[in-house]
Amino acid sequence: MLRAETSSFCRALALAPCAVMVVSPEGEALWVNEAFCTLAGGQAQGALPRAALSYFEGPASDSLQMQHIETALSRGQPLDIEIPFYPATGVLRWVRLQSQPLSDSKKPLQAVAWYCTDVTDERRRRGLAQLRASLLDPIALARTLTDQLQSLARGVLTLLPESAVCIFLLQDEGRRLGCGAAAGLPDRYLEIFENVTQGDMPGPASLAISRAEPVQVDDIATCSSWGQHREALVSQGFSASLSHPVVSAGKMLGCIDIYYRPGSFSQLVVDEVAAVTASITAIAVQLSGDRERLRTLSCGMNQAGLAIAILDARGHVAEINDCFEAQTGFGRAYIVGRHLSELNCSDEGEEGWDNWCQELLSSSGFDGELTLRRKSGGRYLAEVTSTVLRDSRGKITHYVSVLKDVTEHRESEAMLHQMAFFDPMTGLPNRRLLLDRLEMVLASGRRHRRVSALIFLDLDQFKRVNDVFGHSVGDAALKVLSRRLEALVREQDTVARLGGDEFVVLLPDVGASISPDVSRTVRRLAGKLALAVREPFEIDGHQHHLQASMGITMLPKGLETAEDLLREADIALYRSKAAGLGEVTFFEAGMQLQVQEFADLERDLRHALIQGELFIFLQSQVDGDGRMVAAEALTRWCHPTRGFIPPVQFIPVAEECGLIVELGAWIFAEVCKLSVRASASGHVLPLSINVSLRQFQQEGFVQSVKDILQQTGVNPANLVLEVTESLLGDEMGAAVGVMVELSRLGLQFSIDDFGTGYSNLARLKQMPLRELKIDKSFVQDLAEGSNDAAIVEAILGIAKSLQLLVVAEGVETRAQADFLRQRGCDRMQGYLFARPEPAETVLREWLEPVAVGGALSAESKAC
Repeated sequence: MLRAETSSFCRALALAPCAVMVVSPEGEALWVNEAFCTLAGGQAQGALPRAALSYFEGPASDSLQMQHIETALSRGQPLDIEIPFYPATGVLRWVRLQSQPLSDSKKPLQAVAWYCTDVTDERRRRGLAQLRASLLDPIALARTLTDQLQSLARGVLTLLPESAVCIFLLQDEGRRLGCGAAAGLPDRYLEIFENVTQGDMPGPASLAISRAEPVQVDDIATCSSWGQHREALVSQGFSASLSHPVVSAGKMLGCIDIYYRPGSFSQLVVDEVAAVTASITAIAVQLSGDRERLRTLSCGMNQAGLAIAILDARGHVAEINDCFEAQTGFGRAYIVGRHLSELNCSDEGEEGWDNWCQELLSSSGFDGELTLRRKSGGRYLAEVTSTVLRDSRGKITHYVSVLKDVTEHRESEAMLHQMAFFDPMTGLPNRRLLLDRLEMVLASGRRHRRVSALIFLDLDQFKRVNDVFGHSVGDAALKVLSRRLEALVREQDTVARLGGDEFVVLLPDVGASISPDVSRTVRRLAGKLALAVREPFEIDGHQHHLQASMGITMLPKGLETAEDLLREADIALYRSKAAGLGEVTFFEAGMQLQVQEFADLERDLRHALIQGELFIFLQSQVDGDGRMVAAEALTRWCHPTRGFIPPVQFIPVAEECGLIVELGAWIFAEVCKLSVRASASGHVLPLSINVSLRQFQQEGFVQSVKDILQQTGVNPANLVLEVTESLLGDEMGAAVGVMVELSRLGLQFSIDDFGTGYSNLARLKQMPLRELKIDKSFVQDLAEGSNDAAIVEAILGIAKSLQLLVVAEGVETRAQADFLRQRGCDRMQGYLFARPEPAETVLREWLEPVAVGGALSAESKAC
């Protein structure tokens, strides 16, 4: 019985245009409208007693679909599927079943409304279209005729479930009949047709072939003409058959036999399916016989998704495939019979169209790219391959044209080019494109003896914009700046973004020689660029101000490469930064010496690593009583001609050229070996090693450390890795993760030069630290009441609260040592106690049973 709430829903559904049934969650049919009664072939009284699911249960039902319906019904879930529908009387229909829960959101599910839309005719039209399209499918055409016909037979069964089909082909000029393909029939039935002569053909098939017209049998059991085949068909449950001849160009090719039950489908449906199948079979057989002449076409059709059109000798469209319609918008009903000029989008008039058509209809075929027209009026780029088909006399009968839409491919190529050569945020050329253009300008300048200029522009203190207002505002500012710079240069000039806040302006052909006048011209433009940068701009309601420093180099001067010139401009830029923000500096010859010196130093440093010119020195760290308790490992380079080169000179070179990773690995391995030697004597001497941020950012750094620890057999607890406060910056998260992994191996960590960097205490406590090192700049001016003294006392307090050891660097006087000792500094390091000395010397003295003396003796030794 319907509840009152459900009844109200039913009244609203009574006038629905489609068939509607209201079903309880248990599957009981509660109510139907008149449209449903019509679909079900009866009255409402006859429809309601049936269980709702029974309308969808029959020979063509899918068990998975039925389970899906039951689950959706019990849970009140939406439903949208195509499914067979079995009326009380009449033939099978197909419906689109959609559901809607009928329930207040605050109440449990009361009922579900099932909307049934009859899609039988639509489904048949789709199926017939698919069968027809299968002939022109590129992959299908590349297969054998047997495979094509077998696929066609299976396709018939999707349109006529629970039926069977047999495609017979005449052989030996019509003297024999063979089974080309079949579906829905047992092998023992098909064996009957092996090498059957025409006189032994089944009666209906023989009649259809001899009369060249369809033959219908309504009752196979009483049809004597079926002969020995009748029993086999009846045993399969088939009671009716339709034999449809296959004819092409007046030539009989065979017959299509469809076996079915009369109550399952309307005769109109069977006739239509048989006619389409016969037509497709005829075309497939015809194309199969022309296989040798179509081998070029077959190769092209091996690729699925290509639009194909068959044209007659005059260029009129004879046939297309579905992909052609999808690609061009021209349907079969419209385009077949029309001239190929329908695809031309040229604006050259009728004469241009004629030339285009003649090119496409060349007697030798066509292979190229054309811009074609869609029916909607839009244009697209297509790769067109047109193959000529000739008859036995060599006369052109058809053209088979394969059209491949390459619009997206060309757009993708353009996008890849954009990604490879342009900055994604600003759209400006990137470093790669800049270098390409710079090389061309260099070559042109040397050939024509013309001078160009390169301006390296860097925004001053741009990081503050990102830190204060966020990266979105910073990105917006860079975009605004990019447009301003582009507006100030000539069309032949290049404004490029190298990354971050670095821009380069390339000015080709600014004069005939490097002269004061040309330099003044370039400086004036640099001044305009600077003014454009300084002009205020507004983002998100806030006004922002920027300025830039610039470095300029002129070219060509000699045999410089593009990279050399960028480095020259970069060096000039850093001279500007050193002179004061917002400055403009030209590269000078003296600066070139710095460039060369850098290159020489980099080359020599690589050589030094190989030739063993690097050594480990140790500087002692003492406790409050002046006893050596640890040491810091320092690297020294003994150059064969320059002598000792201090780390302050070669470490920055290693950082910039990327050699710091290899150098750091060598240092770490050497210190591990020293630690092993110290431990072998029964003494523990913690050794500190400096580790750069670049090493932390190196992929596989942790694994490299593991490998060295394992190879040397060192106790990691005796090693302290010193890192600078730069790790507390924006990339801290990744660095801390690396530190945690290394600390799990037993390694200790120390913050070097503490107080000179970020000094972010909130981040500091996240790091697995053992100690802090007070920078020597705070130690040098220690005195009661000074700012440095206050800073040192604060650092000692922080370290104590975090339970960290403190090492003071740069201790050179007794007063400094006394100040630190009185305030509980754990360790001290500096010339007051010991200078850096070769590791062998320090280890030998330390291993001797002689304690390190007081400050005076240490000072004497340092001298």
